[in-house]
Amino acid sequence: MATGNVALNNISATYSGADLNEMFYEPVFRSDDIMGNYRVIPNVKHVMNVYTSAALTKIVESYDSCSSASMDIDDGGQFNIDDKTITAGRCRVALEQCSAAFFDSFIEESYRNGVDVNNLEGTTVGNAILNRTMKGVASDVVRLAWGGDIAGAVAGYTAFDGWMELMKAETVLEFAGTPAAPTAADAIGLLRQVYDGAPAALQQVPSSEKKMFVTPKVFNAYLANLETNASIGTADLAIVNTREGYSGVSFRGVELVPMYEWDTILTDTNPDLFTTLLGANVNNGVCYCAVDNLIIGSDVTDPSGSFKMFYDDLEEKMFVRGYFKLGVQYLYSSLVQWGIVTV
Repeated sequence: MATGNVALNNISATYSGADLNEMFYEPVFRSDDIMGNYRVIPNVKHVMNVYTSAALTKIVESYDSCSSASMDIDDGGQFNIDDKTITAGRCRVALEQCSAAFFDSFIEESYRNGVDVNNLEGTTVGNAILNRTMKGVASDVVRLAWGGDIAGAVAGYTAFDGWMELMKAETVLEFAGTPAAPTAADAIGLLRQVYDGAPAALQQVPSSEKKMFVTPKVFNAYLANLETNASIGTADLAIVNTREGYSGVSFRGVELVPMYEWDTILTDTNPDLFTTLLGANVNNGVCYCAVDNLIIGSDVTDPSGSFKMFYDDLEEKMFVRGYFKLGVQYLYSSLVQWGIVTV
């Protein structure tokens, strides 16, 4: 729980003259669209079992004569029904604010009068806290979904296991390049290696149903390949497909999604997935995956909307509280391929 005021008074302007009655918010950028890039399962209270059935193959055989015998199991006449679990961690938002923090500043002009003078709901400070809380939760959901680690030692990541922890035993392809600052050649080389080396099942998934989640430096380095395409001359192909203000960039028809939260995760936790065969920690890579293979389970459709703001007359403070369950899982190893840039 946050102790003390969530909003601190750092105003240097003197309490005189005219001031613009508007708060300008620092942008909080979400690196991807939760509803568009993952399969979301609502109403997960704590633990949900997810059942999967493997492919049934090699069941067509030659017909020579009438027979009541069925195909032998060893010849492929059997498939497994397996299960995985989504364990939704208990998450909360707990913030507080005292109106006295902004006494004697121009923000006090927006305070209420009378017995509600300390109630910050609807004031400049209250609106700022509400805005920052919603943006912060939305960003944290993505960060935890990928980087969560219950057994980890880093604070802020222990609510539940994220995809990087759950997939740490999966095969990771290594591309020799410049790990800290991939070049244009490193980026396209990595994407080619991961695309070509992916399991056959993932190769057969339609391009529109797959994503390549990449670190920002790999994304930017790949743009250099599109901006200086030698076969057609210099052209900024990177921004040809633009929708709702965002450029749509793809590799062989598969959309690239820059994961800005990955930079935070990799700096904070050093996930096993980004450790090379020689034991070095690297910070750039790609996850090539079918969208429906990644599952987010929660007890609410939008965790960022599952909180409330209220004022307590006894403590003379405004409080923000949010409680929800959140967890992730992936279904098939055959529908995911990781790759990293190594030395």
